[in-house]
Amino acid sequence: MEQKWPSQLVIVRHGQSERNAAKDAAKASGKPEINRTGLRDVDTPLTAWGNQQATATGQYLAARFQFDTVFTSPYKRTIDTTRALLAAYATQPPVIAEERIREIEFGILDGLTWMGVKQKFPDEFARREREGKYWYRPPGGESRPDVALRVHSFLGTLTRDYRSQSVLVVCHSVVVLVFRRLLERWDEAQYLKVDAEDDVLNCSMTAYRYDADAGKLALDHYNSVCYGEAASF
Repeated sequence: MEQKWPSQLVIVRHGQSERNAAKDAAKASGKPEINRTGLRDVDTPLTAWGNQQATATGQYLAARFQFDTVFTSPYKRTIDTTRALLAAYATQPPVIAEERIREIEFGILDGLTWMGVKQKFPDEFARREREGKYWYRPPGGESRPDVALRVHSFLGTLTRDYRSQSVLVVCHSVVVLVFRRLLERWDEAQYLKVDAEDDVLNCSMTAYRYDADAGKLALDHYNSVCYGEAASF
């Protein structure tokens, strides 16, 4: 059987961003929205801890993988994570900014906690409760299936142009789960179960290898981290 997939595919979520930290603080204090910095979501940088996470993860990867190509979401937090990851490599692979693996778009709900959505957009809050997290599309934003369409297109590029290569992808939490949804053919229930029970950690690694017998990518490990108390290696 002719191999149509990369030999290795490693997917890394970006390190902790300032928006991640602000969102956690807003939720913990019961605020309706995160602190507004004036920055677009695309321009949100990493925190100091996020940079440390990425540096440690890069050292781990450099000891185990040689990548032919790296794809990064064009957001600042993913670009900065990619730079920190590759700093551990004596010879760095080419990096390609890829819009199809960008963050899910939140539309008019961007920057709001769910308490804020309930206060400011009660009809949207009720619609999301009715439709469910997987299918809900906020005005001006995307649903999970919307993200799956662009990730599916990206996987088509991998099977066409990157067969038998070792590929690193640096992206966002929803995108990591959508990769799993597509590669492992999950349904809505499977997606929501993992999302609720084992959501994607900052700078976690999800790795696939090509299984010649099955003719597809097989999951080696998911959501593994190599830094701090959360280390799973």
